[in-house]
Amino acid sequence: MKKNVFSILIGLAIIVGAIVLSGYLINSKPDPQKNSLIHNTMNVKASQIKYSDIETNMKYRGRVSAFNTVDLTAEVSGRILQGDILFKEGESFKKNDIIVRIYKEDVLATHKASISSFLQTLAQILPDIKVDYPNEYEKWNNFFIAIDPEQNLPELPQINSNQEKVFLSANNVLTNYYNLQNQEINLAKYTIRAPFNGTLKTVNREIGAAASMGSTLATLIRSDKLEITVPVFTDDIQWIKKGDTATLIERTGAETSISVSRISGYVDEETQSVNVYLTFYPSSQMNLLEGEYVDIAFEGQTVNGFEIPRESLVGETYVYVLNEGKLDKTKINIIRSLNDTYIITGIEENKTIVTESLASISSNVEYIARD
Repeated sequence: MKKNVFSILIGLAIIVGAIVLSGYLINSKPDPQKNSLIHNTMNVKASQIKYSDIETNMKYRGRVSAFNTVDLTAEVSGRILQGDILFKEGESFKKNDIIVRIYKEDVLATHKASISSFLQTLAQILPDIKVDYPNEYEKWNNFFIAIDPEQNLPELPQINSNQEKVFLSANNVLTNYYNLQNQEINLAKYTIRAPFNGTLKTVNREIGAAASMGSTLATLIRSDKLEITVPVFTDDIQWIKKGDTATLIERTGAETSISVSRISGYVDEETQSVNVYLTFYPSSQMNLLEGEYVDIAFEGQTVNGFEIPRESLVGETYVYVLNEGKLDKTKINIIRSLNDTYIITGIEENKTIVTESLASISSNVEYIARD
């Protein structure tokens, strides 16, 4: 029994001694020295401020459209007849080409009958004119001879006295003459001519179909004069004036000069931009099609400043300036906004400005500039 108790005491003594020795060894181990040269660093894209004269040219995309788009409307009723061109979408025509004709033979026959009646009236009064107004007879006789049912009426002779006017009015000469002129005007509506060089954009009626008064037969677009609509940001519109010269850059890369014809006086609610319109005349060297997009480069004024990318901006008017490894948030003056950059002043030359967007900054980080 005494032997077992003695063994237990010896075991406990050994365990306690081991614990004490381990604590002594741990406490006696020297703490590792911290290396004061080890810290966090971060490379940031930056540039040194150097002010210079900068050409503030602006580049926008514009849409080409026809300068004139006209709905071809029938002013009279009748069957549609073939004109000088094929009456189909996409067909081109020249100015004064007959687009379509409207059947008019019945109306023309009525007009000729009216002319014959007018000649009869003149034939009846010519003897009276010869007796009562001998000095006026020759002009009225020449007028009578010049009337041809197949041609437009000649100009009415000048009336030289009130007596002559009363005589002509009493015999319905003036009334019949002006009625015939009105018929001629109406007959001209049966032949529809092209008002400009262009193309049939849409066709709503076929040859042989009936046209009613006021119906739209087709839509014409002008091809020898185009217009380019360019939406410009409100910040840039102050730099563009009517008559300014711009550069049109065509889809193949070819360039030509073009001028600003007008500027809208309002801001588009959807795009928050102002439309600038430029007129373009196609040529054999450069041709554009309605609906396509082209690049337009506007000439801007020369300003003195430093150009930074848009992502450099912090908030609306601040940037980060690198100062001995730290970032200082500094206010700037934005003197010009371009497509992807700003031209700024307000920071001393040779200062280093961060030219990239930083998600966050820390006082425990040393920032190092990189190009």
